[in-house]
Amino acid sequence: MRCLYCGKKKTKESLASFFLEEDPLCVDCRKQMRPQRKIIEVRGMKIETFYEYNSLYKSLLIQYKECYDEALKDVFLYGILDYINLRYHGYSLALVPSSRQKREERGFDHLELMCERVRLKRVKGLRMKTELIQEGKNAEQRREMERNCLYEGGPLGKVLLFDDVVTTGASLLGTFWAIKEKATIIKVLSLAYKSKGLQY
Repeated sequence: MRCLYCGKKKTKESLASFFLEEDPLCVDCRKQMRPQRKIIEVRGMKIETFYEYNSLYKSLLIQYKECYDEALKDVFLYGILDYINLRYHGYSLALVPSSRQKREERGFDHLELMCERVRLKRVKGLRMKTELIQEGKNAEQRREMERNCLYEGGPLGKVLLFDDVVTTGASLLGTFWAIKEKATIIKVLSLAYKSKGLQY
């Protein structure tokens, strides 16, 4: 097997690695992502994260989302999937909504595909009020997302709000506020964070 990013042939590092699920990335690429769980706070919202938005993570995300490389779907949750399934057992998973235009261009919902192996019930009824594409937008324009999310569903219990990367925090905040009155508990998880642009 070869690394899905660099193409280098992968080798098993230890006896234990023969019994673990195979990482789609090679050891060197995985190390470059530098996984490290931490809690950040953006405008009063605590967000659990695992990666810094470095050059490799950015490149992988662009390849996956903008080059429609569905094969990369398992790269992002590798090593933390079991943690999410166990830690948030009993929660419902709310995915930050993307624009209809982007979903149609890709032919898939990138967050839904990324989370297909997360064993949590999905929150249905989340959508954008107005179709906004954040790609290429500055921080001020991205903040339009803070009031651009609508939830059209019933009462919710415990909810895990999920996104792939937090830059300004606008999309997460918008989705948080959309479900706040219907949920009993909301936990927030973004796989990666981009420190520049966040308002702590």
